Amino acid sequence: MTKSLPPHPNLVHLKKQARALLRAHAQGQPDVCLVLRHLNRFLDVAVEEILTADVTLTEVQFALAIEYGFSSWTALKTHIEAHNPNDRLLHVHCGDSSADSLRKSGVGGKVITWFDPLIEGPTPANVSPTEWVRLRAENLLPEFDTVEHAAQFIHDLDKRLRAYRDFDEVVLWFDACLFDQVILIRQLDWFAREELGACKLSLICIGEFPGHPNFHGLGELSPTELASLLGVRHEVTTAETQLAVQAWEAYRTADPTAIERLLSAPTFALPYLRPALLRHLERFPACRNGLSRLEQEALEAIAAGRHSLWEIMRAASEVEHPAFFGDSYLFKLLESLASGPHPLVIEQGLERESLRQLPRREWPLAKANYTLTAEGMTVLHGEADWIVLQGGIDRWLGGVHLLGADSPWRWDEERQILVSR
Repeated sequence: MTKSLPPHPNLVHLKKQARALLRAHAQGQPDVCLVLRHLNRFLDVAVEEILTADVTLTEVQFALAIEYGFSSWTALKTHIEAHNPNDRLLHVHCGDSSADSLRKSGVGGKVITWFDPLIEGPTPANVSPTEWVRLRAENLLPEFDTVEHAAQFIHDLDKRLRAYRDFDEVVLWFDACLFDQVILIRQLDWFAREELGACKLSLICIGEFPGHPNFHGLGELSPTELASLLGVRHEVTTAETQLAVQAWEAYRTADPTAIERLLSAPTFALPYLRPALLRHLERFPACRNGLSRLEQEALEAIAAGRHSLWEIMRAASEVEHPAFFGDSYLFKLLESLASGPHPLVIEQGLERESLRQLPRREWPLAKANYTLTAEGMTVLHGEADWIVLQGGIDRWLGGVHLLGADSPWRWDEERQILVSR
């Protein structure tokens, strides 16, 4: 006797069901035999023989399709796609949190995460694809054992995007923060160079959501809230693509004033791009004391009695609209402030030997407390320069490499412009 499909069948859920059946078979669970007997080779075979036989996922999918009254998995897939056009959507996120929530929402289609933190490390223009992958891979080394493994990860990111050829529509999911906006302009630039054919490219990009007065990003939304956004997506326009291509080029150039020139013209096509790129420029060392805006905010939080990583992050997030950083980003920033010949903060509570046993990504979970040094208090109040104290800087901001004792670019907080020293 065949089973009926649920009222709103979802191909992703059925694939999960097939994989669950395969695991059940591997674990020797007898109930799985009820489905596997749809395979001709198991029609009149004892349960023990079925459970000890080699079974592939393809066979399980075929048996599951028969269970639901279809002649093959392909026939089942065709039926579901005809009744649920959302299964022909490819959803692209740049955060695991929002991607996982969308998967749980029941919205059809495939959800992928494209994650390379382009606000960190080098993103220079005019380099070969091979050199680009090498530079990005080296930036990810704390997360990977070797450059080769990191490089394969970078390659796989674009391989996931190229899956658009198997879908009717790609939906890009982004919010207003700097982290997302930089990845958004990169993705729009990438798709501008592809032959999309009949595949439609759509965008969801929000900076607020009802019921979230201090909205910082898609990762805050529940599965139901995320699903509600699907109806507000729009097809990417020529104006959005053109602006994104220009912005990605400006972000990657070695001359950061290219961003200021870009922002001197209208940027209405991507409404969150202007504040995001201005926030990027605030990551340059300030004329006043050599600190970036977030470094200044971190020191102010510590001076105000916020000493743990989480307290510092909450304090900084309160003045960021929206916050573009996570715990790992802030942890690395605090590590930088705690290093060098004249550290600005003292890092306590971290057992370095035990940390080395953990993956780098788990370091922020360790208990750490931070207090200001005398130099930290001096720099905080603009009475000394952080870069001068350190004897130089080595930092990539987009395509700009700040290197050496005489950093050529500073951010003038009062005039809100970059100045060359």
